[in-house]
This record gives sequence, C-alpha cells and structure tokens, in this order.
Amino acid sequence: MDGSGPTLPQRVTAVLHAKQYIVFFAIGLYTLGFALPLASAWLYRHAPIAELLRNRGLLADAVTARSAVIAALFVVYLLVGTWLRAGYIRSLVGPFHLRPADGRQFLRLLVFLLALEIAGALVTGAVVLADADALLVNAAILGLLAVNMVVLYADYIIVIARVGPLRAVALSWRTVRAAPIPSALVLLTVALLGDYATRFLDQSVTGSLARALPMMLVQCVIMGGVLFVADVVLVTLYLDAAQTGRLKPK
Repeated sequence: MDGSGPTLPQRVTAVLHAKQYIVFFAIGLYTLGFALPLASAWLYRHAPIAELLRNRGLLADAVTARSAVIAALFVVYLLVGTWLRAGYIRSLVGPFHLRPADGRQFLRLLVFLLALEIAGALVTGAVVLADADALLVNAAILGLLAVNMVVLYADYIIVIARVGPLRAVALSWRTVRAAPIPSALVLLTVALLGDYATRFLDQSVTGSLARALPMMLVQCVIMGGVLFVADVVLVTLYLDAAQTGRLKPK
C-alpha cells in the first residue's frame, strides 16, 4: 500500500464531511428502532412511560404477549427497517438511496437482521429468567456482545459486497481480526454510550409521555449521530481491509 496515501482517520473524516447529510437518515433509523418497541411495550403492558422505557423488545413482547397486533408490528418494523437499512448503507458508499439494490439484497439482509432480533430476544428471555442472578445476567449480556463482535461488519458486507448472510459473517470476522482494536473500540463505545443514554433517560423521565418526549427526542438525535459516526468508521475499516487484501483466507 502506498504510504503517501490518506490515513484511516483522514479517510473517515473525508467520508463524514462528504456524507454529513446522511446523519438525518441515521437519526430516523434510530428513532424507528426506539419508537416501535416502545409502542409494543405500551400495547402489552399499558404501564407508565418510565416503566415502558425499561422494557423494550418487539419480538420478546410479541412472543410473551402472544399478540397478533404486536407480531404484526414486529413484521412491519423488520421489513421497513431492513428496507431503509439497505438504502442507508448504500448511501454511505455511493449516491443517496432509500431502498436496497434488488430483492435478493433485501432478503439477504432481512434474514441476517431477523437472526439478530432472535438473538436479542433470547438474551432478553435469559435475563428475565435469571432474575436477580447478576452472574447469569452478565453472562447473557457478554454472550450477546461477543456475537455482535463477530457479526460487526456483516450487514455492511451483505449490501456492499452483495453476498449472503453466512458469507458476510465469515468476512465480518476476518475484518474484525484484520482490525481488532478499532473494531472493539467502536463496538464498546457505542454499547457504553447507548447504555448510559438509556440509564439517563430512565432516571430523568417522570410523569406523562408529553413531559418525557423532549428527552426522548434528544436521545434519538444524539444516538443517531453516534451511530452514524460508528457506521462511517466501520464501513471505512471494512473497505480498507478489502482493498488491501487482508480479507483473503490464509
């Protein structure tokens, strides 16, 4: 590789500058993922907003409540979220898009995102069953974090390289091994910031939805921006690893 070329931070900065308007796309995606699980929790429990914020998970609610309405909400969320996620990733590496390139790309990404939702629901179930056992709760959370590390780049790869979910997971793990420190830093930073934002919202929300709405909007804007930066960094890391041949099997 030519040592006189731009460094990785320079490439990330250039992409952030060129694609800065995509941050609104990221905020919209985060808001969708925030609002619909909140709606499912309300349909299931009809509890105060402060309690609903502590129990989010569309698939987990659909299974536990055995509700056709919540199940339909989950299907809509998954289909719309997959459609927009594909367009978002395409927009990061090319012209602006709101949709996947074709039906095959959509179905591949749909299968992958459904698998992630199932994994998240299983962890939620394990945490509920573990109740107050901190060791089991932490083990379930660490297990999900390990899975997320392995598949960290998979959705980008499905869209950019146009491969299937299994191939994308294999390439994702190679990318993680090619850039372990920045990959881990991005994942942990997003996880910690997300956990902090959730805890802060839980502690600060009291009263009605109208009183909680401003803080919820602030969280969506901040976390949407954080995820946009993380996506740009991870896409740049993947493209750098692919272009330098570090993803080829040894």
